[in-house]
Amino acid sequence: MRNHLSHRWPGQAGSNPLPVSLYPPRRPRHRGGRMFQGVLITFGCLAGLALLVWGAFWGGLLLAEQLTPQTAQPPALPSRFLPQNQSEDWAAQEVLPWGEPDPSVQISLDTPSQQVLTPQEIYQQVLPSVVCVQADNGSSYSVGSGVVLTHNGYLVTNYHVIEGSSAIEVMLLSNQHVYDRALLIGYDEQLDLAVLKVDAQGLTPARLADSDLLQVGDQVYAIGNPMGYLYGTMTDGIVSSLAREVEVDSRDMTLIQTSAALNSGNSGGALVDVHGQVVGITSAKITGVNDDVVTEGIGLAIPITDSLPFLNSIVQTGRTCRPALGVTCNIYTQDGRQLVVVAEVTPGSPAQGVLREGDEITALNGQAINSFYQLTRGLYAAGVGGTVELTVLREGQPLTLSITLYDSLTAQP
Repeated sequence: MRNHLSHRWPGQAGSNPLPVSLYPPRRPRHRGGRMFQGVLITFGCLAGLALLVWGAFWGGLLLAEQLTPQTAQPPALPSRFLPQNQSEDWAAQEVLPWGEPDPSVQISLDTPSQQVLTPQEIYQQVLPSVVCVQADNGSSYSVGSGVVLTHNGYLVTNYHVIEGSSAIEVMLLSNQHVYDRALLIGYDEQLDLAVLKVDAQGLTPARLADSDLLQVGDQVYAIGNPMGYLYGTMTDGIVSSLAREVEVDSRDMTLIQTSAALNSGNSGGALVDVHGQVVGITSAKITGVNDDVVTEGIGLAIPITDSLPFLNSIVQTGRTCRPALGVTCNIYTQDGRQLVVVAEVTPGSPAQGVLREGDEITALNGQAINSFYQLTRGLYAAGVGGTVELTVLREGQPLTLSITLYDSLTAQP
């Protein structure tokens, strides 16, 4: 059973967890008879690696050295992991079978529902839209979960479930033990999302809800495949926090925090509200020990509303995007809010000649900007080619500026 389990919670008094994902080498298939248990900090770490010899399951946890939060650096990644700015990315183009994107497909949020369902009704409604994802590299395989997006076979899972694989198969939880070959349409490593396609018709797409409507304390349910073989497991909890900012491999992610139990194999599964609508993609959890106190019940999910622009980009074009102004910003905290201040303008970008170093961005399309997360979400919602209206403070004077966004990944409008 593959566990992307990384760093222990440092044991010093008053220390805080430093979440850093590790991508351990896949283990070969062989038999074991026990499940090693540990208390760890785990991010991007809910995919299970099924290790087979003579048909038995076993699991291992990768334990890393303790880190000092103030000075710790992310560990060196295995050689098979290549940084995003390199042209080779685990040779996916040569290894995994790729499918064709479909520009006519549009994934959208469902109409908000007012009907509160029982847990039994939620399970019956959502289970046909959740799948088991098995990613094989020939000598080992990882097992995670996925969510059906369209009637004709597009589905989403976590990138770390399929990373490094040479073949992917998908099993509907409503039709267990029947696997279909899946093709990779595209992925976003930064956001830990991957879109797959199976040759099928008449699937039941999940009803997607606006995760912006969630409130702390709302009841939620997680449906997936913990341990990689406990198919269709449902756990319950509440929304513990919204817009929880965590750092994973030096990348900032803003996620939904939930008390619903998540385990290895839940990666890519559904976080569901009381209306039976998917509000997040379960992706990670934090566990730890601090001064002999065990911490549990901190699960994390990617908000569906944040994911939607990128899922549509991947389904329609086969690649992700990054709508951007063309600036680098510094973030300062003042009176409980973040000040977003332009530090550098990218030459040749739409911001050149419009924004200046030192400009404080205070609003986007009339909405106040109190954090960098609010700014990026507004840009992503506008999309590549969209025009946004910025309010900035320049030398203490307010200005209103219009900028058409470009794709910072390709430097194209």
